[in-house]
Formats: sequence, C-alpha cells, structure tokens
Amino acid sequence: MAASSPSSPLSYRFGTGRGPVHRHASPADLDVPGGAVAGRPDAVRLDFDGDGRVDDALWDADGDGTADRALLDLDDDGRPEAAFADPSGRGVWDAPVDAAAGGDVVRFTDVRGREAAARVDVDSDGDGVPDAAVVDADHDPGTRDTVADLDGDGVADELLVTGPGATDRAYATSDPASPRWDVLLADVDGDGAVDLVVAEGAPGWVPP
Repeated sequence: MAASSPSSPLSYRFGTGRGPVHRHASPADLDVPGGAVAGRPDAVRLDFDGDGRVDDALWDADGDGTADRALLDLDDDGRPEAAFADPSGRGVWDAPVDAAAGGDVVRFTDVRGREAAARVDVDSDGDGVPDAAVVDADHDPGTRDTVADLDGDGVADELLVTGPGATDRAYATSDPASPRWDVLLADVDGDGAVDLVVAEGAPGWVPP
C-alpha cells in the first residue's frame, strides 16, 4: 500500500453490532492498487488490528466515497494479508473477503431465514460486471445455488436454487426491507423469461 497526499474525505463507520453505529469521515491518504479509480487516494490509514502500527486501512474499493473494505497488514510487511467487509452495515467489519479483490459483498437470507454474506464474483446478466455469488442457500449437498444483487445495493434480490436433477427454481422477495424468499418466478414455456409469478401459499407454490 502506497502513501499519497490527502484527498477528499472518505466516510466509514464503526459499531459493536448492537446499539448505535458511529460514522466518521477522514481525508483519504492512501492509494490502494485495484480500486475503481487509479492514481488518487482511496483509503484511510489507521491501526485496525491494534498492533500499534498505522499500517492498516479502510478502503473505498468501488469509488463511491464510502469505505467498503478493512485491509489488515498482519505481518508488518507493508502489504495487506487479510480483508474484511461490513455487509450488515453495523460497522463490525466481520465478513472475510479476498484481500486482492475490490469486488462487492452481497448479503442474503438462506431458506432457513438465517443471514449470510458472500463475495460477488459472478456476472449474471452478461454486462461484464459481477453481480452474483454461488452459495449454498438450501443446505443440500454442494454449493450450487446463486444469489444476485440486481440493483447493486448489497442485498440479494433473486435466488436461484438448483435442486436434485439440476432442477432450477428462481425466487424473489416481496419485501426488500425484510428479505424472505416468498415469490416463485416460473418460466412455464421454457423461453428463458419469467411468465408466471406465484406468491407463497398460492396454487403452484414450491418452497425453496
């Protein structure tokens, strides 16, 4: 990580997971390779791991002005060995991600209603930008399901469950504020487009 002259303020947050989230803003003073904008500071240096050295950083990987990665230099060699995201937005920075990747993290709810997070590394719509992750959402043998963040807000909008015999079923949520896979999206005629939407409990509903 290379030091740079201070630039525009970078916002970030800290919290305990309970109670208020403390929001801060500091001038970016570090240029981390691999960010959305090259050649200008996009991170704030700090001592994140408590070793007494200001060799860690909060990094704005996607260039939106808000830190989305905590980079930790664990062996004091000037390079980050570990990275964490804050998918819950509570400022706890507890989701491990690839230290070398600037990709986003998508939060999702599995079929049992438990929250989880995964690094976005799949391009689901062919536009060249990763917007999905392969996960095990239904807890069957194997990681074969896919969650997609179509609007880029960090929360999964669709779930594709791959069942026995490669049977695929797509689901959405009727309430984005409280994700629950309660809408079945069906392609009845097999043309690749959704032509039937079935609400949970309605005729034709198949649980994820």
